[in-house]
Amino acid sequence: MHYAGGVPLQGWLQLAVLEEVRAAEPPIRLSALFFEPGAAEQVAAEIQALGEVVVGLGAPLSVHGDGSARASDELLAARGVAPQRASSELSRLVAMLSGLPVFRPATEGAESGPVPEGAFRDFPLFETNPDGVYCALQGRRLPAKRHPLGMQLRIDELAGDHVIDDGGDLWHRRIEELDAVACALCAHRYAVGHASWVGDDADGAIVLPGSSLPNEFARAGVVPPVERLQLPPVTHA
Repeated sequence: MHYAGGVPLQGWLQLAVLEEVRAAEPPIRLSALFFEPGAAEQVAAEIQALGEVVVGLGAPLSVHGDGSARASDELLAARGVAPQRASSELSRLVAMLSGLPVFRPATEGAESGPVPEGAFRDFPLFETNPDGVYCALQGRRLPAKRHPLGMQLRIDELAGDHVIDDGGDLWHRRIEELDAVACALCAHRYAVGHASWVGDDADGAIVLPGSSLPNEFARAGVVPPVERLQLPPVTHA
């Protein structure tokens, strides 16, 4: 089984793939492969060549024609995670992967819930959110990716989840590569029955790691306090 994750990257798509590496003693490690950014056709061909695969894509798989927010985006934003922007290239990829049914919650009226065990067999493709994945794994909000501490926490989380970069070092990867492998890690959690969803059956759902999600990801202590001095006041002649 392979676990693939993809995110948009400046008109292209970034793909990462995880595969379990079992040893005599736990824990199970996850060997990561990263690909050069490519077009939807290239990414679709690679995913289809993987055989049995579960795919998490880190951007909207559906949008409203009038531009209004989806229920899943609003529910995730209420928890402190900003929605991802739609990507035409990722939409093209979803169309090319039409043989992989997309996960949709079957519970009418519910706004969130655990992903049913074995759902990956019927629905091997799902939408996720890279920042939401890291928040769910940490159980709190993370500093923005532009903040050095934000990147450190993301890389530390991947290492703590036994993600092994066989082609280099996670510290040497682009931000989009780390986002793509986070989506792949969510695909692994989804497949082993340790994931939850927010959304509805009409708009679709966003899947994140964990058997349940908090009503809000805590923001306390996200960035340690530091001293900043005040500049002199502005004087006008």
